[in-house]
Formats: sequence, structure tokens, C-alpha cells
Amino acid sequence: MQYIVILVKRIRTFMFMISNITLLLFQKRFWITAVVLTLMCFAHSINATLWLTTEAEDSLVYVPSPDTIYLEYQDFIDLSFEQIGQIKATQVSVALAQNQVQQVRDKRILPSLRMESEHGILPSVVSPRGYPDNQIYLDPDATYDWNNWDFANRFRVIGVQPLFIWGAVDKAVKAAQFGVQSVEQQSSATQQEVELQLHGLFYGYKLALEIERLLALAIETMDTVERSINQQRKESPDQINESEIYKFKVFKAQFKAREDEVKQNLLFVRESWNYILGADNTTFLPNNTYLEGPSDTISSLDYYQQMALFNRSEIQALAYAEQGARMFIEAKKAENKPGLFMGFTGTFARAPSRPRQDNPFISSDGNTINMSFGFSIRQNLNFNQIKTNLKRAELELERLDFQQIAIQDKIMLEVHEKYRDASIAQSKYEGSVEALKITKEWLRMEQLDYDFGIGDVRDVVDALKQELELRIEEKQTAFDYIISLANLKRVTGLSIN
Repeated sequence: MQYIVILVKRIRTFMFMISNITLLLFQKRFWITAVVLTLMCFAHSINATLWLTTEAEDSLVYVPSPDTIYLEYQDFIDLSFEQIGQIKATQVSVALAQNQVQQVRDKRILPSLRMESEHGILPSVVSPRGYPDNQIYLDPDATYDWNNWDFANRFRVIGVQPLFIWGAVDKAVKAAQFGVQSVEQQSSATQQEVELQLHGLFYGYKLALEIERLLALAIETMDTVERSINQQRKESPDQINESEIYKFKVFKAQFKAREDEVKQNLLFVRESWNYILGADNTTFLPNNTYLEGPSDTISSLDYYQQMALFNRSEIQALAYAEQGARMFIEAKKAENKPGLFMGFTGTFARAPSRPRQDNPFISSDGNTINMSFGFSIRQNLNFNQIKTNLKRAELELERLDFQQIAIQDKIMLEVHEKYRDASIAQSKYEGSVEALKITKEWLRMEQLDYDFGIGDVRDVVDALKQELELRIEEKQTAFDYIISLANLKRVTGLSIN
């Protein structure tokens, strides 16, 4: 019974696979050896030929519904990325960085160009001495006609174009481009982390289906045991231990309850897939529902260390950020130097209540049209501010240097840890595969001995018990090896699958 308790506890870990919409964690460990207890209780009354059919589990295949879609690994990842908000957020971050590059690039042509307008009412102007409208300015007694008002409008366009600023804009564009590359690497790191979690969910589904098949085999075995017991009670009631019968009935009832819980948790896993993939009435399944160990082998530790330093997105993101910081400092230095600019202004004003004065020496705010341009040299004379800003930029650059050292140290530790875990997982998997192979040979030998009448049914049951346990262990260690190898590839920046 303790094995069934362990089974349910392991299956319950499925409930933690989706802690949020995007971060999907798959827990592992499944154990089921409950059927072995039943075999040991009734070994004396069960014919060996009933138990030498463990290969029948291969025929216990999940029957999908007609609207089932089978997904390859990459299809599952791609569809999930389309639904997960965290991936969309990283894509928006890259778009924002690219937008900033365009903003800086737009400063090359007329970085300052604006239009101003003024609107109001003005009184008319009259000449008491009767001067013509175009000569009212000559009348010293000219005055306002407060009884005659009209609307007045003025429009002004002002623009500034840099001519020579020591390449400040070009350097700022390069700094922003390095920023885009840095954000892209950060986005890649986020995608790799999400893919690792989805990787566990994909292969976790396979493991869950394997456990479901093994549970179905165990149920079929218990039904066979019950039929054998009932037959034995009819033929040889004196050989039946009633205590064992009650134990079996209690065990079967408890097992049935655990079976329902396992099925509900597996249903939750399927619904999790549908939720992640955004499906309503469609069932998604892995293209291959059988879990097999990885074909990849683990290389040397030095290889993974070199790959990590070369491929990790976090290191590359900081490297691009450092280059961008250096270029930003150069752009700031260029901005602090004297720059040559050209400016222009165009004005148009119209007030119908006032006559236009055509004399070039006379300017009327109400009626005018003019345009002017000129050159200027600009220099920021707040040298303390210049020094402080440059110092801040240099401190930011120094911080990035230390961050690169820190992230490299962290990555090296991660590589050591994941390499150790993957090596151990590989050894356990290979050991379970070899042990299962030997156990199958042992089971065949016990079967032959029993068929020739020189063996004991208890030996057959022991061999069968060991084989069933190793079948479960082989699936578990295969899953552990897959996940450990994926973690190792993740910390080295290699493709997970």
C-alpha cells in the first residue's frame, strides 16, 4: 500500500505545473508497484502462465477522440509561444528598442521643427490727417479706432538643423542599435527559459500517459488475480486463506480510489495543454505517446563551459550593453562640444481691420509675411553638469563590467551543477536499462523452469515483480535523464531539443 501512496503523491505534483499562465513547471517521480503486493499474497494459487504477459502493456494504448491533434515537439513550442504573454512581452520590448533607434535617427533632419499660432481681436487704426492706408505710419496723430474691431491671426514656423555636431547623432544611433541587440539577447534568454518549462511539460505528458498504461495493466492484473481466487475457492476451498482474501478486497478498493485520483490528475494535465495552446474543443497529444530515453550523449565538462561562455544570451546581452554604453559616452562627449546649427523662421500674420504697411523699415504685427534664416554656434557652458553626466555614464559602464564577471561566475557554477545532475541521470538511466534487460532474461529462465516442473511459482513472481518495478524505474530514469540533459543544454546556451 505504501507504493500506492507514493504513486498518488507523485501524481499530485502535476498540480504545480502551471503556477502562472506562462511559467509552466513540471514535477516528476511516478511509482507504482502495488500490483506486486497482490502477486506475493496469492503466488501459491496463480498459474505462472497468467503472469508472463507483461509485454501486453504495449497494447494498452490511449484511444484519442476524433478531434485529436498530434503535435511534434517544435509545433507544441511554437503554438505555446503564440499564446504565452511573457513571450509577447519580450517581443514588444524588442519593438520598443527598435523604435528608440528610429527616434534617434530622426534627429538627423530638423530635430527641432515646430509651428506656433496666435489668434485674437485687434482695433482698427485711423489717420486724423487723412494719410493713405499705406502711409498711416507717417501720421504722428494716428490712433486706434476703438469702434472698429476685427479678428487677427498669426502663424509662425521655427526650425533648427544641425550642420556639424561631431557625429553625435550617428554615435547615438549606434548606441541605440547595441541596445536593440542587448534586448534581443534578453528576449532570447526568456524564450529559452520558457521553452525549458514547456519541454518538461511536453515530456511530462508522455510520462503521464506511460503511467496510465501501466495502471491499466495493473488493473487488468488484479482482475486476473480476483478471477483466479474465485476459481480456486470453488475448486480447492481448503487451500484459500480467508485473511488474504479480505486483504485483497481492501487493497483493491483503495487502489480503485487512487486510480480515480490519478485519472483526474491526468485529465488536469490534458486540460493544461489545451489551456496553454488556446484550444476549446480540441484535444492535443504528443505525436509519440511513448517515452524513450534520449539518444544524445554527454560531452566533456570543458566543452560545455566553452559553449556556455560563447552561447549564453545573458553574457551576450551584457556584452552588447557594454558596447552601447561606450558608444553612448562618445555621443555625450560629442554633444558637449561646440556645434554649428542653422535656424530659420517664417511668419505670416493677417488682421483685416488694419492696413498693410509696405515700407521695409516698418513692421506691423497685424499684417506681415516674412522669412529669415541664419547660423549659430551652441556650447553648453555648464561644465559641472557635463562632468557629472559623463561620470555617471562611466559608472554605468563599470557596473556592466562587474555584471559580466558576476554572470560568468554564476553560469560556470550552473554548468558544473547541471553537468553533475545530467551525468548522474545518465548513469541511472543506463543502469536501469541494463537491469531491465537482465531481469527479462531472469524471468524467461524462471518461466522455462516452471514449465518443465523444476521451478517454483514464487520465483516466477519474484522475477515478475522485479521486472515490473524496473519497467517503472526505466521510464522514470528516462524522464529524469531527458530533463537533466535539457537543463544542461539550457545553461550552456545550446538547443534544448
